[in-house]
Amino acid sequence: MSAQASSMRSVGLGALVAASVACSQWASMLLWMPNPRSHMVWFPGAVLLSALLLQPRRRWWICLLATAVGEAAAFGALGVPPLAVMTAMLGSLVATPLVAAALHALGRRLQSPLEDFRLLTAFVLTGGLALPMLSAAWIAYAIRGTVLAPYLSDWPNVSLAQSLGNLMLVPAVVWLAMQRRQRVPLEASRARLAVGAALLVLLCLAWTSPLPMERLQPALLVAPVPFLIWAMVCFRSLGASLAMLTVGLLAMHFSAAGIGPFIRDDLATTTVAVQLWTVLLTVALLYMTVVVEQHATRTYALQHAHGRLQAMTVQLMRAQEDERARIARDLHDGINQSMASIAIRLSIERQNAQGPARALLAELQAAVTEVSEDVRRMSHALHPSLLRYAGLAPALQALCDAQPSTTRVQAQLQDVPDLPLDVATALYRIAQEALHNIEKHAGASEVQVGLEREGRRVRLRIEDDGIGLQQGAAAPAQGLGLLSMRERTREIGGALHIGSRTAERSGVVVLVEVDCPLTRDDRVPASGARVYSSTDRMDS
Repeated sequence: MSAQASSMRSVGLGALVAASVACSQWASMLLWMPNPRSHMVWFPGAVLLSALLLQPRRRWWICLLATAVGEAAAFGALGVPPLAVMTAMLGSLVATPLVAAALHALGRRLQSPLEDFRLLTAFVLTGGLALPMLSAAWIAYAIRGTVLAPYLSDWPNVSLAQSLGNLMLVPAVVWLAMQRRQRVPLEASRARLAVGAALLVLLCLAWTSPLPMERLQPALLVAPVPFLIWAMVCFRSLGASLAMLTVGLLAMHFSAAGIGPFIRDDLATTTVAVQLWTVLLTVALLYMTVVVEQHATRTYALQHAHGRLQAMTVQLMRAQEDERARIARDLHDGINQSMASIAIRLSIERQNAQGPARALLAELQAAVTEVSEDVRRMSHALHPSLLRYAGLAPALQALCDAQPSTTRVQAQLQDVPDLPLDVATALYRIAQEALHNIEKHAGASEVQVGLEREGRRVRLRIEDDGIGLQQGAAAPAQGLGLLSMRERTREIGGALHIGSRTAERSGVVVLVEVDCPLTRDDRVPASGARVYSSTDRMDS
């Protein structure tokens, strides 16, 4: 079954190459028919070179045989004997596999062929210069005195025609086939395609309009540049090669029809002018395309690395939360319980002791109780149990309560039930980091913490009357705290704003949309929110 499938693939490949060669030969004939001895372009050799570059070497014989069959069929429609066609094609059938083998050997040593100037230079020198010259030299020698002589011009014209076909068609075909294996995907949109179509229409109008071509020739020669740049920027190598192929065919078609900026006194001179202009523009565009491909690949690599870094950051923060929860449980259930047991034993011993020993045991009991309280606070700071069992608002209230007495903290916290635990944890950590930064850097005397629900939106706001954050070029580099707040906000799909909110206050605002249902309790107006002031509580 596999042998039959392989045979079918070989037959299909041969039929495709033969049909492509025949069609490309007829298309080339259409561009030189006004004067059979003036050739614009010759595509069959480019079709063969493209097929050899895309197929493994074990199938090259199929491509060579199919090329010969396609050329014989194309010229057979004009009454040319197949033997004469095979004789003229012999040079190309021998030289093209050698060029393809050299390019294959170089391409295998490169990590990304589309981005390497060495491979492009090798293709221009071999496929665009050496191969056309050798093939044209053989054709000029082989057709003397044959029926093909009326259809072929001198060696320079045939050489330019083959060079132009290779430079225009081979990159388009190869890059189109390689696009499926590209690491950087193309992004097409209707707006981009509409812009390209408009630029192409404008180019056609400029080249066919009844304008004084002699005076506007410099501008008309560079008229395709906007269309080529659009194709190169939007679709990179594939777009640039297809756009150059389109522009070249338009220039040849208009010149063969006697219109456009390339018209000279005779068709032979016009043909050389079109060929030289197209070759030079194609080579320049190919080198520019390599630069665009390099930029696209590096940009994509940076974006991919940034995405992996963000994913790793999220995993690290989740692992950090898990480790904090484990340590908090160990402190609460292990060390704190042991401290409580020691305090109870000390209390019992103190009741049975007399004199100085009783006072010493009382001091030890007080010290153990104080250490137990410190452990409890540490456990709560690592992983507040209120967040899991009571919700975000009580946990934030306890966080405000734990702030130093030098700072007046006012909290307006609206209860948000059914908030996902990961969202509640992220908002709690953002508030914790913001309050820590205010305490350490802001020099604030008053802080306001707000939590409110607006439909599906939950807003967390922390404002202070401190010095705020510097903006612009003089701003210091962001520390790990601010980066942590940004990553936590991004993880829950929220928006973080850090900076000056009013003339007197600066702060942090986090907006996040949640899918939890809005209950009747959530519709408490802002005036009904609980107000907490650590300074007022402490003073009372």
